[in-house]
Amino acid sequence: MNFVALGHSHVVALAKGTYALQDRRAQDGGEPISGAFHYLYDPGFEPPFVDGAARSVLNPNIADALSDPTARFVLTSIGGNEHNVLSIARNRPHFDFILGEQPDLPLERGAEILPEAAIRETILDWMSEKIAILRALRRATSVPIVQIEPPPPLPREQVLAYPKEFFRSVIDQRKMSPDLLRRKMWRVQIGVYRDVCAELGIAYVPTLPEMIGADGMLATSACGKDATHANEAYGEAMVLTALRRVTALLNVEA
Repeated sequence: MNFVALGHSHVVALAKGTYALQDRRAQDGGEPISGAFHYLYDPGFEPPFVDGAARSVLNPNIADALSDPTARFVLTSIGGNEHNVLSIARNRPHFDFILGEQPDLPLERGAEILPEAAIRETILDWMSEKIAILRALRRATSVPIVQIEPPPPLPREQVLAYPKEFFRSVIDQRKMSPDLLRRKMWRVQIGVYRDVCAELGIAYVPTLPEMIGADGMLATSACGKDATHANEAYGEAMVLTALRRVTALLNVEA
């Protein structure tokens, strides 16, 4: 099955997983799997909109990528690292919040307790351009769009194995937030994604349970070779799940 994929940094794992499937000549419903991937941080795709703050007219290179007549659907991995940017380094004053879906989770002693609504609004603000991209993509094509949920945050030991992405020194590494807070931030962000995708009629593929460790962080077997991204095995599994979801959608439409 042919598809077009567009995304930010998390799309790299999906691309590697798809290329592995293609190398094995994998099929979906009797059709060879074939994906054309476009990295939206490449110069030709930046900025994503030509009308600035209005955010209504897509960069023509993005529009061209969407116009592939052989594509049965569009796979997206838009944004998804905002929760890391906002929580991986400990803020001062320290903060925590009660996660509505799991209100009994412990809170960090001595932290300022913020309303979950405030956390959500902050994440929404950071995601505003990414949400605008999803809206514009939905307007620009009539084929199904499938958004892959960004992976959970990577465990502390994985982040500290690649400290230069977020910390300048060994001492700075001590300023890292607890894993539990980071996981809660991710849960709030994926709640935003679910709501936006439901509003736009975009299919949403959540992280597979086997890709999540017992602590709610990304499973070690799925971690990439940096502080925030998943690996090829994760990408392959998520792409296969997306293909099954699209096949079901197309069968319903038929």
